[in-house]
Parts: sequence; structure tokens; C-alpha cells
Amino acid sequence: MPQPQLHVTVIRHGETNSNLNHILQGQIDTKMNRTGMEQAESVGRRLRKLKIDHIYTSDLIRAKKTANAIAKHHPDTPLSTDMRIRERDFGRLSGLSIHDALDLIKNEGLTWDDYGEPEEDFKARVVDFFNDIVATHLPRNSNELPLDSKQPGKRRNPHIVIVAHGGTINRLVKQHVIMDLGFHVNDYLSMKHKAKNTSVTKFVVRRKKTGDDLSNIIGIDDDDATSVVSSDSNNSMKDDDNNSEKAMNSRRDIERKIRLEGEVGLWSCVSHLSSIGKRTHGDSQIDEFVH
Repeated sequence: MPQPQLHVTVIRHGETNSNLNHILQGQIDTKMNRTGMEQAESVGRRLRKLKIDHIYTSDLIRAKKTANAIAKHHPDTPLSTDMRIRERDFGRLSGLSIHDALDLIKNEGLTWDDYGEPEEDFKARVVDFFNDIVATHLPRNSNELPLDSKQPGKRRNPHIVIVAHGGTINRLVKQHVIMDLGFHVNDYLSMKHKAKNTSVTKFVVRRKKTGDDLSNIIGIDDDDATSVVSSDSNNSMKDDDNNSEKAMNSRRDIERKIRLEGEVGLWSCVSHLSSIGKRTHGDSQIDEFVH
């Protein structure tokens, strides 16, 4: 029996006027423009025939509306909002054009990291979210796999959808799944692009079949493994007296012991937009900052 795995599809929200005009949105609750709504409808149609077990979305309206366009094709699928997958808060830079923000940073003699939410805190909450979805949705054995409604008596791998923001997707997929956990990437050339509006990114997660898994290393049951990540990292932060970098390193070390593996099979695909002749956003260098 193949190792059970969790299929994850990650969607960036549809276009906003701030995206179009290179404005730093951060956690400003901007709405999608007409093009963004059409993009959301298009990605919803793309995913309409897939079996989805749960949809998670940022609580910001541009992500929620995109998630709703997907969820309407899956009326029986739970839809949850989660603040941990919000975009980074840019503080005083929020609402400024990228050029005005760069001028302000230069004039004040500071760096990007001096404004708004600390980068390590941003990534930490995204990783917390990832740990929770793995604990909730990744089966420990084949008996926990959901039943396949199309093939009575057979089971299938679970599939969840996450609707979030460009910065969140970069931290989740590029930084954590690929760099921290070492997931294989099927097409590295595609990774040079940013996550475009309503782009589709896919990866799978499974537990490695090894004799030195977490239960053997630290003497706990497998179903308690992900809780160790949370408790140990919290203790590290307390012991460290706000030494966030050391706490993050501790978190990464513990996660590696859980022995997760997987592949990123698709990155920032927007083939669904070609059929409606709509542009997308995220190809230029400037878009790294405009989420």
C-alpha cells in the first residue's frame, strides 16, 4: 500500500487595484477589481471537478472572495478562515506605492525589516498553520484515508485548498516546504516567477518510511509529533527571551525530525486565465513586494 499523502493546492487571490498600481497592501483589506473577480471565477471553474476536503482562506476580503468563487462549486466542503495566512503587515509602508516606500526607507536610513511585522514572526505564523493542516489532514496510515465516493470500498488521498497572498505563499512553499523541509521541485525554472493572481500551486506531503521517525527519537506516539513542534517551539521562545532567530531554528530542527517529505508538482500556473483572455500579475521584480 502506498504511503498516505496529503494533496495541497494553493491559490493566490484575484487582482486588486493596488496590485495593478504597485501599492503595498499588506493587511489593508482591499477588494478585488473586476478583473480579479473574473480571475477568481475562472480558477473556481478550473477546480470545480476536483474532490476537495477542506478550503482554508485568509480572512482578508480579496482572499475570501476568491475562496468563495471556488467553494460555490463544492457546497459540501468546509470553508474556514485563518488569520495566520494573512499577508505580512507592512506597518507605515502599507498603502504606499513601492517607489514611495523605497524613498521613505532610504530617507529614514532603515530597511524593509524595520517596518511592520517582523519577518520571523510572519514566517512563524505561516509555519504554525502548515503544522496544523498536516496534523489535521495527513493520515497516519491507510485506514485513515477518506473513502472514495466514485469507487465504493476504496480510499483516496485527502486534498485541501489554501487561498492566500503572494508573501504568504512564498513563505509557505518556497521558504518552508522547499528550503526548510527539502521537498523536491519538479520544475525549478518555473520558480523564478512570483505567485501570480489566482495562480495554482500544488504540492504533496507524506511521512517518510524510516526506522528513526520522531516516535523513536523522542519516545512519543506519531499522533503527538506535530504537537511537539508547537510546545517545544513555544518553550524555546520563552527560554530565549525573544531571541526569535534561535526559536525559529529550534522549530526547524524539530520539524525535520518528524520526517516529512514530498514534492512541489506545480508552481504559479495560470493556464485557466488564457481561456478568458485576462492578464495576470506577478511577473515583474516589483511584484515581490506588492501582495
